[in-house]
Amino acid sequence: MDTNASAAIADKLRSALRRLPGPVSIVTSHDEAEGGPVGMVASAVIPVSMDPPSMLVAVNRRSQCHASIEKEGRFCINLLGTEQRSLVEPFSTPGMREARFTEGPWSITDDMPWLETAVANLFCRVEATLVHGSHELFVGNVYDVRSRDDDELDPLGWLEGGFARFGALE
Repeated sequence: MDTNASAAIADKLRSALRRLPGPVSIVTSHDEAEGGPVGMVASAVIPVSMDPPSMLVAVNRRSQCHASIEKEGRFCINLLGTEQRSLVEPFSTPGMREARFTEGPWSITDDMPWLETAVANLFCRVEATLVHGSHELFVGNVYDVRSRDDDELDPLGWLEGGFARFGALE
């Protein structure tokens, strides 16, 4: 496929995927070189299996978070609620790295940062990887889960290029 055709397909795919609702999460890890937490916003997060319990996250190979997950061999998926919308900008804007862990109650357990008020925290050990294009897929076996027991939880999502609220139909 030539470059123009490939770019046209990518544009059509991007437009189509704007209509696919997705979760908003912050994936975190520990940066051994910097000695602290790193994180990024991710919507390409999916469950893989319940036996063994595992999750997949797609991470751009040029990101700081990628290098940290690769070295640490662990990551945490922090599923956000609508009240955490303000965390998205610092975690998705390279120039705002210094502000990333300043808002919200963050904790660190065994060097792994996690957001206490997230809808859920999924702690994973990297089990398998696959490089494809600009991203690497990390499949992690889930070794711990923390979730809020709050009936009023309102998961944060993406839809049509903006934030969305997800709720049960019945």
